[in-house]
Amino acid sequence: MLPPFDQFWSELPVVFDWLYGVSEKVAKPAVAVGADIDESWRPPSMAQAWHTTAPLEIIRFAAANRLCVTLAYQGSTRLIEPYSLRRTKSGNLLLYAVKHRTGEIRAYRVDRIQSAEVSQEAFIPKYAVELTPAGSISAPPVQGRPTLGLPYRSRSSRARRSSSSGPKYVIECPSCGKKFTRKTKSTKLNKHKDRYGNNCPGSNRRGYLVNP
Repeated sequence: MLPPFDQFWSELPVVFDWLYGVSEKVAKPAVAVGADIDESWRPPSMAQAWHTTAPLEIIRFAAANRLCVTLAYQGSTRLIEPYSLRRTKSGNLLLYAVKHRTGEIRAYRVDRIQSAEVSQEAFIPKYAVELTPAGSISAPPVQGRPTLGLPYRSRSSRARRSSSSGPKYVIECPSCGKKFTRKTKSTKLNKHKDRYGNNCPGSNRRGYLVNP
């Protein structure tokens, strides 16, 4: 889902005025929150750290692109403008949003959100959008990745076993330049793709040995 083109086109003059110093960007106020909010808590910047099954990454994507969200909550749906995620002192996560049709500020408990879909309805923020923290998103190392009931083996361990199992021969495709490492000197090329993801015309032909 992408924001409508007309919205960006109409806002370009404002962007250029800001770039050339004609006008200043006005900081918007934060959306009003309840008194029981834990002000020391900040939302994490990655999906794996949310620790919830709610579709918060979908909501954050919509907020970053200034698109409304069709939110299913406690048996009914509403069109909202997402702004902020906060946590109460009792530990409940709250999504602060504005009802797009009425402009009312609402807080939705994250554990009661049934679903969320990005709409094509754009919104101009009335408050600071706090669902897009600045900075890079880093993921912690994955301890294991079992699939199909098979034990996970790290790539490095597989590479060490492979490198110590005998001589290697590098075959290069004359069409796309892609190289293949093999245990035999066979120069026959199987069907493969080039560096751009297209089917290489050199498939099912002969390559040449790089390290005889």
